[in-house]
This record gives sequence, structure tokens and C-alpha cells, in this order.
Amino acid sequence: MSEVLIVIGSARKGRVADTILGYVQTELATRENVNVTVADLKEIDLPFFDNENSPLSPAYTITDPKIIAWSETIKAAEKIIFITPEYNHALSAIQKNALDSLGTDWDQKPVTAVAYGWSGGSLAVANLREVLSNLKTDTKEVFSQLAFMKDINPDGSIIDEVAVTGQIKATIDEIL
Repeated sequence: MSEVLIVIGSARKGRVADTILGYVQTELATRENVNVTVADLKEIDLPFFDNENSPLSPAYTITDPKIIAWSETIKAAEKIIFITPEYNHALSAIQKNALDSLGTDWDQKPVTAVAYGWSGGSLAVANLREVLSNLKTDTKEVFSQLAFMKDINPDGSIIDEVAVTGQIKATIDEIL
């Protein structure tokens, strides 16, 4: 059984991420021996990172109960799929904070993303890849990049079903 964690990287009201989550869950439901857990960063409500030590430092100690629980969630996952919105040409602050709050927990963890936005989330993907590289994850090559007004509407509804399902399928194929 493969333990897959889907991390929702948006905290906005009326967020498109919930619709994208449904598309990802639909594709994962076609797979055998996959157990899916969803981590909603809005609900997890991590505090902003303020530790005096870098999470990659041997001196880093987690004391906040929410970050301890987040660490346990990441450690339990065998593979991680981020649902990544593009806000102002970058990752959302809530997603960046969740990444920054942990260090060695990410080491060699297989990670991919389904991104979305006006540019298909391309700039968020570039930003995410840089952060994941620094955290030494096993970052997969195939990230879905769903563009508003091409692949999906701004409300997340599908415009091009072949493109959307094909991209998500390819992303999941690579990580599984």
C-alpha cells in the first residue's frame, strides 16, 4: 500500500484548490494499493516560521505542537502531491511556510505538484522546484500546470478535459 499525501497550498475563501483536489482524487481512485490522505494547510494553521535555527541545522528543535504534528504527517507519507496555486508569480505564503517549517523530514521524499493559475502555475512551479531542491526532496519531473482560460476556468471547472486529465494522470504515473 502506497501512502500518498495531498497537500492543499491555498487558504483563500472560494479557492480553486478544492476543485483541483477532486480531479487529483478521481485519478488516484483508479489506482490500486494507494491510500490517500489530505493535508489542508488552511486547517492545519501552522504558525509562521520563527525558530532561531534553520530547519536544516542539527541544532533545530521543534517545540510547537502544530509543527510537531505537521512533521509527523510528512514523515508518515511515502509520496507527496502539492496542489499549488500561483499567487503573484510565486508559491502561496502558506505553502512556503509549511515547507520552511521542516528540514530533514523532506530529505529524499518523492514530491510532485499539480499547479494552476493564469500562467498554468509555471512561476509557482519554478519557485517550488527551487525550494524542493534545497530541501533535498526526490522532486519528480512531471508537474501538472493547469492554465486558466486554456485548461480550466478561473473557478476550476474544466475547459479542456483531455489536457487536464492527461496532465494529472502523467503527474501521478511518475510519482507512483
